[in-house]
Amino acid sequence: MRIWPIIAVAVGLFMQSAIAADLPVPTAAYSAQRVMETGGLQLTGQVYHDRGKERWEVSMGGMPQVRIMRPDLSKLIMYMPQMNMGMEMALDAGRQFGLPADHTGPKPEAVGREDVAGESTIKYRTDVDNGADTPFTVFSWVTDDGIVMRIEGKGPEGDFAMYLKGLSRGPQDAALFEMPAGAQLMPANPAMLDQLN
Repeated sequence: MRIWPIIAVAVGLFMQSAIAADLPVPTAAYSAQRVMETGGLQLTGQVYHDRGKERWEVSMGGMPQVRIMRPDLSKLIMYMPQMNMGMEMALDAGRQFGLPADHTGPKPEAVGREDVAGESTIKYRTDVDNGADTPFTVFSWVTDDGIVMRIEGKGPEGDFAMYLKGLSRGPQDAALFEMPAGAQLMPANPAMLDQLN
């Protein structure tokens, strides 16, 4: 199984590119546990978010891995602490992995309010058409301060979902969104990622 393309890149970039650009932007800094489910797999890790910057820490196959998203720098870093090395790519790199970078169709439509994990949210429906044979629908639950508490849908590759647990609002340490001093950083490409099993 190709862990990076299928999980760390695919689920995160897929969900973000499919709906996040048209949903409210988070105005609150926060941390939480993020659970992602796709293709019968579940991945749970700690997420930290502050003014668009995001860090997601997970363990796959017993190896800790970190994804740092920096929209202010238009880049994504995948860092492997045990190897003290990271791979950097442009935020729109989802195109390299056959993932949708854009979609056409209606903007997200607010369809009501629902509580999710103790948070009052607005539920949105987005009909996604990324040029695939079968358009699909994504539902998103977003707090009034822009935190996406849950996403779920059924896409061309099957069901997918993301949800947060243990949400805690508050400022996040700026160092979370940087590579550690002395870590090796190299550009990433699909061939390199295919080697990570």
